[in-house]
This record gives sequence, structure tokens and C-alpha cells, in this order.
Amino acid sequence: MIQASLIRDWGDALAAHAARGDADPSHGGLVRRRTGAGGARDEAARGFPGIFQVGVPAYQQAVGAGLEANAASVHTLFALMAAVDDTTVLYRGGAEAGGYVRRTAAEFLAAGGCMTEDWFERAQRLHRAFVDRNLSPGGCADLLAATLLVVRCAE
Repeated sequence: MIQASLIRDWGDALAAHAARGDADPSHGGLVRRRTGAGGARDEAARGFPGIFQVGVPAYQQAVGAGLEANAASVHTLFALMAAVDDTTVLYRGGAEAGGYVRRTAAEFLAAGGCMTEDWFERAQRLHRAFVDRNLSPGGCADLLAATLLVVRCAE
């Protein structure tokens, strides 16, 4: 319902805003010109599929499996990192870094994600590996925050 309202009420304006992003001097605009990744403007113009197709289902699945809110949020962040081309990561490290983040996040999830006893230690190791490479999945963190808002609004 929220996604349909966004598309219905704001779709045209968001699409026009996304189209202007090609000339934008921002980091997102630069990444779009270099890699073709759409970034936040494109995500918004498409009705935030990262939130509604990845984030919300991942969070609900994690909570349904018995995870408490913090672990479910971390699990959801990894689901977003595995699925979304984060332009913050792409800006800092290029396509190789984007592939690294997506691959390692997918591996984390394939090994049980936050549904294993050692999830916190594994997540911390990946965090340190990202810091060592100067990578920050800030776009995915933004999508996580919006996911949690949507989940709370639906309660």
C-alpha cells in the first residue's frame, strides 16, 4: 500500500528527478555516469524496490524465525547489501568493491546470516574488512532505516 501510494502520488516527479541525475555533480551522479548504477534517485523513482522487495521481506522473515530486533536489522542490512548496488560503495571502491560487498553479504546470508550462534563475530569480521577497504554501505543503511520505518508503520 505504501509503495503503491508512492508510485501513484510521486512517481512522475521522482522519475523526472532521477532523469536529472545524469548531470548531477553529486557522488551518486558521478557513479551513475561511471557505472550506470541508478543510486538513490533511481531507487526512489522505481518506488523503492530495495525496501519493499528486499528489506521488508528479509526483516519479516528474520523476526518470524525468532530473531530479536537488532539481529533482524543486521540480517536485513546484509540482505540489502547482497541485493542493491550501493553507490556509496561504488564511489569509494568502484565496481570491484561493489561486487565484493554483494558477494560477501550473500555468503554471510548463505552461511545462515544472523540465525547462527556466531553471527555477531562473523558480521564484525566483515565490518572490519569493509573498513580496511574504506567501504561504507551507506545507501543500504539508509534503505534499512526506511525499511524499519515501513515495518513500524505497518504494525
